[in-house]
Amino acid sequence: MSFFRRLRSPSVPPTVCVIAGDDAAPEVVRPTVEVLRVLVPGIRFVEAPGGSEALERYDDAFPDETRKAIDAADCTLFGASGGPSRPILWYLRWGKETFVNVRPVRWYPGYRSPMLHPERIDYVIIRDNLEGLYPPREGDIAELGALSSSRLWWQAPPIEKRGAYAVRVSTDGQMHRVALAACEVALQRQAAGYPGRVTLGAKYSILPRTDGRFRTIVAETVQTFPGLSYQEFLIDDLARRMIAAPETLDVVVLSNEHGDILADVASGSIGGLGLSPSACCGESYAYFEPVHGSAPDLAGKGVINPTAMLLSGAMMLAYLGYTEQAERLEHAIKQTYQDGTRLTCDQGGSTSTMEFVQAVVECGLDPL
Repeated sequence: MSFFRRLRSPSVPPTVCVIAGDDAAPEVVRPTVEVLRVLVPGIRFVEAPGGSEALERYDDAFPDETRKAIDAADCTLFGASGGPSRPILWYLRWGKETFVNVRPVRWYPGYRSPMLHPERIDYVIIRDNLEGLYPPREGDIAELGALSSSRLWWQAPPIEKRGAYAVRVSTDGQMHRVALAACEVALQRQAAGYPGRVTLGAKYSILPRTDGRFRTIVAETVQTFPGLSYQEFLIDDLARRMIAAPETLDVVVLSNEHGDILADVASGSIGGLGLSPSACCGESYAYFEPVHGSAPDLAGKGVINPTAMLLSGAMMLAYLGYTEQAERLEHAIKQTYQDGTRLTCDQGGSTSTMEFVQAVVECGLDPL
């Protein structure tokens, strides 16, 4: 997708900051880097410390050295945060203002999907990456006393009770650029033979000032692209359609928290979190990470599925302009699943992480 392709000088090799992440994440990040080195030897990879490793060395989970490495790089390849690396993730998202999260959802033959017809699943989720309920803005419910003058009893906060509240933020500028990103991705997919259809999912029936405004902005933005079509569903109905009729979806645009939840539902529909990549893109920076978490229960066992990390690496290659190499990597992964003889335990096999990576290499890449 050229939406997240970095414009670069072909004479200047790109620099990628690598942050391995927590728990089992380094076990998929490091072999992925070796595969990417084979595909594009000119990329300069700089691994920066973070999380538990950085705490031990610097007494700081996010040392200045790592911040400088992120800022000096063209983009970042990130493992997953299990807690210690979270300040780094926060900086990559809000510090670098990577405003949109792009999550492809596509089933390949060999994926262990629970769906009867998984071949119908092939769409992209475009998620707001900066606003909504994240980052958390929370407090004691007594602080809402200023709103107690509401004439509607069902809108007045129950300040006489103990509890907490959270604030949900939606700005017009952010909603518009997320909508615009969805349209740009829809145009690119349309050029590749997809319908060019943008689907909004939101709770505009109950949240007219936030989701209702998002609905209006997305609909108006799509109308500025005559070749695209538009549809909208309440978020709960969209969740049902993702399971009952995924073939009706092309580009799905969602708020931050809705996208966070439904992207995991989408991953489950194709066969699990270990299969889903993502890119978080801004005007001048991007980072790439698998959708799954750090899998602390798998740390040190050498069995975590590297597919999501490898596909995230392919998305990074496309961002850097190495489209042919990205397609080679995607094809090799697809062939590995079609062959089906060396799959990880979450996909019904018994292959280790490194054995799976080697299988991918043998399906079309040069030897490691």
